[in-house]
Amino acid sequence: METTTSARETTRKDTDTARSPAVVAILSALLLLAASVVGQIAAGADYPTIPPGLVIPLMVAALLVRRTNRWTTGLALGVGLFIGTGAILTPNTGDHLSSGDTALIASTAAELVALATLVIAGAAATLAQKGARR
Repeated sequence: METTTSARETTRKDTDTARSPAVVAILSALLLLAASVVGQIAAGADYPTIPPGLVIPLMVAALLVRRTNRWTTGLALGVGLFIGTGAILTPNTGDHLSSGDTALIASTAAELVALATLVIAGAAATLAQKGARR
């Protein structure tokens, strides 16, 4: 007796189970970025009711978990550059780091580490995906 399988089942390769170290670093940085925003809010930093620095990284992480390709790793890189530029250009980051509040300093430092990791790992993963189509 012959069983039939769909074209999707026969052509799909399950490559999403083994993620590259760069993609794992991106996911970790996105989650650390979101957690650092929560830490800053808990420490008393002024944020909007729905903070973009929390929502955007979580949405990009969800996209990256769903499908890892050049587009999603490039999006993660863009988010790191966008939020990182905002963190550098606004006086809030400097104010947080010089506030004397240990929780606020630690969460802001974690945010900066997450942003640097996100940019470096995002660039590495995007370049590694060059020519790869999934």
